Amino acid sequence: MPRAHYAFLWYTEPPWDRADVPWVARVAVRWLITVAGFVAAELFVNDVWYSRDRWLTDGMEPVLLAALIYVAMRAVARPVLIFLTCPLQLLTLGLFLLVINALIVLLTEEVCDWFGIAFAVQGFWPAFIGALVISLVSFTISRVLRRNPFGMPT
Repeated sequence: MPRAHYAFLWYTEPPWDRADVPWVARVAVRWLITVAGFVAAELFVNDVWYSRDRWLTDGMEPVLLAALIYVAMRAVARPVLIFLTCPLQLLTLGLFLLVINALIVLLTEEVCDWFGIAFAVQGFWPAFIGALVISLVSFTISRVLRRNPFGMPT
């Protein structure tokens, strides 16, 4: 690997995402970032985008459990869905990934129903907007927590 490329990765890689960090810690950090995304999605969907409750959770425990299920669904179902929708990905230049993220939110809601977790999304569009907010919050928090957030050489 060229030295410049290695230095860029070393200075921009988040401290929790290195190979010497146990996988449990890496998953826990990603889960906590997703929890922040779920809280932001609930606030945005219910208070900004819609005037009524379309993204419903009953307290913090359902948010924690729903975010955990979302992380698991995203790790398992998302690669399969991306593979199955390859032609749509090519036709839409990757924008169909936003639809896949919304489907992962709806799948998370269904799994939460199976386990009796009080998490509900009322329709596709609230799931779409919520998935978009979760993605933006996750990206922003991950970017801010990096060693060198803007990728500038040191």
